[in-house]
Amino acid sequence: MEETDASAPAEKTTSKNALKKELKNKKREEERRLKEEEKARQAAGKASSQVQKSAAAADDEDMDPTQYYENRLKYLDAQKAEGKNMYPHKFFVTLSIPEYIDKYGGLSNGEHLEDVSVSLAGRIMSKRSSSSKLFFYDLHGLGTKVQVMADASKSGLDEVEFSKLHSSVKHGDIVGVTGFPGLVWYKCWLICFTFKFIIYL
Repeated sequence: MEETDASAPAEKTTSKNALKKELKNKKREEERRLKEEEKARQAAGKASSQVQKSAAAADDEDMDPTQYYENRLKYLDAQKAEGKNMYPHKFFVTLSIPEYIDKYGGLSNGEHLEDVSVSLAGRIMSKRSSSSKLFFYDLHGLGTKVQVMADASKSGLDEVEFSKLHSSVKHGDIVGVTGFPGLVWYKCWLICFTFKFIIYL
């Protein structure tokens, strides 16, 4: 009488399950590797764009005044060719910067008066960005200064237009801003949170 190997079919089943498991693991590993590569690519792209932005800002600061002036004129000519009026001749101001500070300097920490609209004008003496959607400016006028915060979400512009507008703002530009007053709680800074930003000289 011949003996049959009862364990043979069980081994085949086990090896099929093991094969499936191995394929699943390989697929998971491949997906994980692709995700990590994509993350690395995005991080590298982000880093290079940050480097380009900071290099452009540094270029403006380090540039010879004559070269800066020539670059600015080229930029303005390009804007005019597109039919844009970069420097409107008029901007209606509701308060001077000293009046704004006197009127709203007494706000408590974190207080924002979003139902109040004010229009200010002055010269940009400092520009900082937290991201492509958030810019901070020191606006100077009549011997005083106020900080202006330009936030893409409050501007009424899409991200591309917002970024384009604020990348064109340079140190020394005279601008008009419309926004609401507020005091930033963590710095005790009086800020004008803008929703309208116009370069007018």
